[in-house]
Amino acid sequence: MDRVGATPKSAAGRPACINIHALPLQLLLRKHPEWKRRPVAVVEKENPQSPILWVNSAAGRAGIRTGMRYASALSLDRNLCAGTVSEREIQAAVRQVHRLLDRFSPRIEPSDDEPGIFWVDASGLDKLHTSLEDWARQIDARLSRLALKASIVVGFSRFGSYAVARSVSRVIVFPSPEVEQTESRMVRLLHLQIDPKLRDRLEKLAVHTVSDFLALPAGGIVHHLGEQAWNLYRFASGTLSLPIQSRKIPEPLRVRIDLDEPESNARRLLFWIRQRLDPLLRATAARCQAVAALHLQLLLEDGARHRQRIQPARPTLEAPVLLDLLRLHLETVSFRAPPVELALEAEGVYVSAETLDLLQQNPRRNLEAALDALARVRAEFGPDSVLSARLKPGHLPEARFEWQPFRKLVVASPQPVSLRPLVRRVHACPEHLEGASLYHAKNRKPAPGHAISGGWWHREIRRDYRFIKTRRGERLWIYYDQQARRWYAQGRVE
Repeated sequence: MDRVGATPKSAAGRPACINIHALPLQLLLRKHPEWKRRPVAVVEKENPQSPILWVNSAAGRAGIRTGMRYASALSLDRNLCAGTVSEREIQAAVRQVHRLLDRFSPRIEPSDDEPGIFWVDASGLDKLHTSLEDWARQIDARLSRLALKASIVVGFSRFGSYAVARSVSRVIVFPSPEVEQTESRMVRLLHLQIDPKLRDRLEKLAVHTVSDFLALPAGGIVHHLGEQAWNLYRFASGTLSLPIQSRKIPEPLRVRIDLDEPESNARRLLFWIRQRLDPLLRATAARCQAVAALHLQLLLEDGARHRQRIQPARPTLEAPVLLDLLRLHLETVSFRAPPVELALEAEGVYVSAETLDLLQQNPRRNLEAALDALARVRAEFGPDSVLSARLKPGHLPEARFEWQPFRKLVVASPQPVSLRPLVRRVHACPEHLEGASLYHAKNRKPAPGHAISGGWWHREIRRDYRFIKTRRGERLWIYYDQQARRWYAQGRVE
């Protein structure tokens, strides 16, 4: 069995890291092209005490660094220009780049922590192009057409290609793992995205490069420098390296409503919105998000568009709260022409597993109403439409239960216990696991895994199982499929 987090030999290939240099900063300069020759910073909020998130080279030369307060940065250079970039703008740009890269490789993994970082599988693509350098330069040319500056490094490991891509501004194709390792060890920690406090502590210890950092005693890193330093150490040393986890391009959470006829009455418009809002909220919850704002767009009969951002007091999944805010807006606005089309887009924010459960809870349980609802479902879709699970012997976890017709619904009768039992919920079909869930595992030492092998009577199966706890608080039961060379989620623990 492979080491926890180590890349199996069968998964070795040619990972390429594409670094869109300070993507939020480039987006800010798109909105303010007159700032290009001045020191510029992206701040978290528009107030003097807001921390600085990204700076350009002119601001860096003035001594302004990420983590500083905006007011402190102004004392270093009074000509500093600063602004905010919304999460929605960043995600839209990430989707745009993801679509572009999808034309050059079948496996793309955008980083969740660093917007603008993409890992791309370049294995075998030299057979479709003149060389891997030609492949990388084609990507660079396409990004230039989008007015995005990037560095592209084709290497042999995730960290090696990432570290060099963060420190250069050109296309590099490493000829061997040894050259990649030598170059990546020389990268200064200042180029990596690490917590400013950790960066300052390492500088006081005269730890300036990746090589200096890896020379520290591994046993004392967690105790003296903290969890983030330990994760960085494992990533840089290769023990937290994973195969590229390809992802689908995330589509916006959006619904469109074509009205039967032009309509300007607020109540009737709200009736149309109510029909589509619940599916939109369910789709948002499926992404482990809550609605931070709703973007309402109305296409008027004369071709004009009315746009409004509806923001609740806090992220929510409650339809009545959002409908009430929409009602208040629609009752106060007057249209110069009646709307003929409605569009709603949810601006989602990630929430912890516990918060998501609370947002989705419905304490009002009516047994009689539930039985009537199930009877209506059976009457319309047949007796096999309402099922319950029953355990049975099986080799794989997903084969250890089967569905049978549901007969009886009983009222839950929980008993007080000193220690709440954990429930392992198994997916009927294992779900492909995104790489971010593995990188953000909060526990330093994942629970020891166990292997399942066999299946010679049907197809060879080799799975390495373990439990992890994600940064959002979810406890996932995952495995690495040796044949597919991918991580999957078998289920979750509640």
